Formats: sequence, C-alpha cells, structure tokens
Amino acid sequence: MLRLDAMPGYQSGQAVLLRGNQRLFLFEQEIGVIGRASMAVQLEQINGSCNPWDMSFLIYFTDADGRPADPGACQIDIQTSDIDQDNQYLTAAQFTGGSAMYPGFSGRVKLLNFDAKYARAFVKNLTNAVYVSVLATR
Repeated sequence: MLRLDAMPGYQSGQAVLLRGNQRLFLFEQEIGVIGRASMAVQLEQINGSCNPWDMSFLIYFTDADGRPADPGACQIDIQTSDIDQDNQYLTAAQFTGGSAMYPGFSGRVKLLNFDAKYARAFVKNLTNAVYVSVLATR
C-alpha cells in the first residue's frame, strides 16, 4: 500500500501489541520526515519465559512506485522504553546508510537480550526524499 503523504506523527499511548512470532510495519511506505517517530509496539511477554527478548527490524527505502531508492546519508534509530511517552524512549540501536545497507537499499537491525516493554523507529537523518518502511519481527 502506497502512502502519498508524509509520516502522520504517531502519538504516545497508541502502541499496538506485538506478539511472539508476529510482524508489524512501524512505517509502511511513508515519506521520510526527519525527527518523526513511528508508532510504537508493545511487546507481549511470552508465557513460560522471562525477559530478555530478541527482536528484528527490516528497514528499506523506496520511491513512489515501490522500487528501491537511495536514501542518501541516513540514520534510523531503534528506540525502546518501559513507558510509552516520547521523553522516555532511548536509542537502543542505529541503522546508518552506506556499508550497512544490503543491495536494494535495505538493511536489518537486531536487538538481542533486551527487556523493554515498547519499541519504535525514529528518523534521525535522511538526505533524499524517499519512502521509508520498517518491519518489526518478534
């Protein structure tokens, strides 16, 4: 699904539950806006296990037609928190362009052994006007 407008600016308190073995788009083909956070996901605690959890984020950039597109110099932060409020999120990992990208202008960030309750993506830097997608997998 193509979105022809800029990132909508998600608000605190709108986190969506992400269960084990599920995937959810935090950004889905949205025009990148520097300083904008994605919607957050609340991580379901898995019955019979204890923290910490692992999580993976596929990040990719496309043009309006969905074809791979060069984001230029870019940085997408993966942030975590125990409270779903903007001022509580801390950067747990960073994805930067260049050598971190796979062919097709995509890459992956993995969070291993972390125990935060919420996670989201944050557009820290983006040189070119491209669409951003971030797929979270638990």
